[in-house]
Amino acid sequence: MIYDIIGIGIGPFNLGLAALTQPITKLKTLFIDQKQEFNWHPGIMLDTAKLQVPFYADLVTLADPCSPYSFLAYLKHKQRLFRFAIRENNFVFRSEYNDYCQWVTSQLLNCKFGLRCEAIYYDKETNLYKIAVKEYLSQTVTVFTTRKIVIGIGSKPAYPIAVDEITCKNKFPLLSHSSDYLKAKEKILKSKKVTLIGSGQSAAEIFMDLLSNHRTFTEGLFWFSRSQRFFPMEYSKLSLEMTSPEYIKHFFNLPESTKQKILQSQSALYKGINFSLINEIYDELYRLSINSASQNIHLFTNTELIGVSHAVNDDKCRMSFRNVELGDSFIHEANTVIFATGYQHSIPAFIKPVKELINWSADNKYQVSFHYTIDKHDSIFVQNAEIHTHGFNAPDLGMGPYRNAMIINSILGYNHYYIESGSAFQTFGLPECCTH
Repeated sequence: MIYDIIGIGIGPFNLGLAALTQPITKLKTLFIDQKQEFNWHPGIMLDTAKLQVPFYADLVTLADPCSPYSFLAYLKHKQRLFRFAIRENNFVFRSEYNDYCQWVTSQLLNCKFGLRCEAIYYDKETNLYKIAVKEYLSQTVTVFTTRKIVIGIGSKPAYPIAVDEITCKNKFPLLSHSSDYLKAKEKILKSKKVTLIGSGQSAAEIFMDLLSNHRTFTEGLFWFSRSQRFFPMEYSKLSLEMTSPEYIKHFFNLPESTKQKILQSQSALYKGINFSLINEIYDELYRLSINSASQNIHLFTNTELIGVSHAVNDDKCRMSFRNVELGDSFIHEANTVIFATGYQHSIPAFIKPVKELINWSADNKYQVSFHYTIDKHDSIFVQNAEIHTHGFNAPDLGMGPYRNAMIINSILGYNHYYIESGSAFQTFGLPECCTH
């Protein structure tokens, strides 16, 4: 069989693509993932954690509001639609979103788990791609043939420059990434002194969770952020217009040097903390301060990690920090360190056989086209690997349906999914009447 699309990786973005292609009978599609089941960031699936996008920014609605795979359809199936309506809160729990995605995967015939992509090859004679896939349980390798590929493997944990993943797992076992927080929580709660590094939503959620166990940390709970402040996610309506097709088009056409400067100034648009969570943290700190229970809890901003080493006592690590504003350095020791420092994109090893077909930028990143292809044949698409070309919307769950509609329309050669235009009241570039 020759597939029209094979998706590698089944995270929310490729899962949304699988759902949107399911009703298109002329397309033969297959989506694979090395995991045994869909499970979205299980290491930080805290009970109270919520999405930072509203419920309608699900897998399909903003591309096809009539899809049977919408979040509202899920609620109806689970008999929770009236409860959700009465709750009057647009932001769903992360665990609920995960359950919704699992519900969608259970209905899709084109999603297969336990299959790892080993390599991609290009057949010059047929202009088709061969994908070598290893089955997790049997370790047998199968080769699939496809016309188009969509890579949606997600990103990997990112660490400060001063430390890397290998150091954390081997040299300093008491250092871990927030993606493994729940897995490591039992050990963390046995520590006398815990240090959290990071400034975003995950860091705030973990800090709030640690506050409920603050008495355990007899030598202190410390939260360090390199940012100037613990800043909230910007959620004003005119700022939200930047999560639109108009802004993506505007950003894509900017000079490369301008794009990087803009991205550096847009942290509050996609890296901030929920405003309500910041307030909850402050309220809890205030409550603890009534009985002086907050004395061992410390928060620092403008603080950059510059080095990690063993302390004299091996059950601690010694961390060197620098205050960004003052320029002064200091030493901090901790039993346990949690890096809530986000994620970064990486080039997968399986792409090596077709590396020469890929369009690369000067700094060895994918040169992603407007329609999300990265190869010379416009046949390999990427999901959430284009922040440097398309802007901060790349990891936004709410923009997934738009990108998937673009990919599907590009593959079909016509607009199967209607993409809205003129959705923003503001103009991001020059006015149409302007001459230059």
